[in-house]
Amino acid sequence: MSETRHLASIGEIDRATWDSLVPASCFYQSHGWLAGQERPDFATATYTVVSSGSGLLAATPSYDFPAENAPPLPPVAADRKVLRVGTRTGYHNEFLLAGTESEQRSALAELVEGLADRAAGLGRDALLFDFLTTDSLRLLAGLFPVRAQLRSAEAVVHNEGGTFESYRRLLGRNVRKRDYEVRKFDRAGLRLETAPLSACVDELAPLIGQTMDRYDASLDLAEIRTFLQAQADHLDGLSTVFRVVDAEGGLVGGHIAFAWREMLYARVAGFDYTRTKDAYEYFNAVYYGPLRHMEQHGLSALHLGLSAVKAKVRRGARLHPVWAAVLPLPLVRGAGLTRDDAADQALADSVRAEADGGMNDEEWELSRVTPL
Repeated sequence: MSETRHLASIGEIDRATWDSLVPASCFYQSHGWLAGQERPDFATATYTVVSSGSGLLAATPSYDFPAENAPPLPPVAADRKVLRVGTRTGYHNEFLLAGTESEQRSALAELVEGLADRAAGLGRDALLFDFLTTDSLRLLAGLFPVRAQLRSAEAVVHNEGGTFESYRRLLGRNVRKRDYEVRKFDRAGLRLETAPLSACVDELAPLIGQTMDRYDASLDLAEIRTFLQAQADHLDGLSTVFRVVDAEGGLVGGHIAFAWREMLYARVAGFDYTRTKDAYEYFNAVYYGPLRHMEQHGLSALHLGLSAVKAKVRRGARLHPVWAAVLPLPLVRGAGLTRDDAADQALADSVRAEADGGMNDEEWELSRVTPL
């Protein structure tokens, strides 16, 4: 007999129990990451779990935002009052499920029904699953009529060989340019050092602020320190800061990454632009240094997130589609998937034109995205 519960804090469930459902691709749904993202002043988090005895069958966070903090809705959810399901940061969501295929479908149905009850109680008229993987979209659409749209493309370097040399082979004709970027970094007298996040919060916060200012994404310095410290409190053992240091020992910049299962997640970088030397500091701190680090620690994939897809593909990344999916309330059972095929294809074509590679034809054949 299964039971659905709604918990007010991730701290109410054992870390190992929750994380038993979390695969390598879902760091942003791990217990530690979610704990570091709890912001009651920003959004009300709830953790919905389906369990049987002591075993966890399904789980997800959801977030109820006040209007002043709510992120923009994707067009497919326009004019809806939504409960957002899945991690609120990281831009990657999958369903966390245990058991056989049949058991997973049953647990997901119960999970979604529990979410729908909660959303209705909050006066919401839809569930929004944002940045959902294709497999999770198809699974959801096999149970309920879903309205979906292609949202974006996320980049991952899949270095199955696990070595820096196997990474170089992934680059093909781009390898000479990438080797040049490494050499220029070295010749500039720069080097990479590593440290845990807890040792770097104060030095990195202003550099991250500089970089955010440079790209018109300014954030208050105290706020940057707050979110870095929260991540250090909950994830320090998974963190690595790649510190870019010059010949005099001065800090030029740094990049924060987190290891989860066999993946490394590139998170945020910051630089002191009065000390940079036009020596590809960013790419050495975010790609080449981490990939050497991954070889030493048995990691085989580097998750790079969304945006700047051309630069990522040129450095070995593959692109995977992510979706926004809406379930109107009240729920209706039955398979179904409604999309604007032309709009989705136009976005896919735009990504293809920008990236100029890195897209598996079968994965990006959108007509094949059908309910499971």
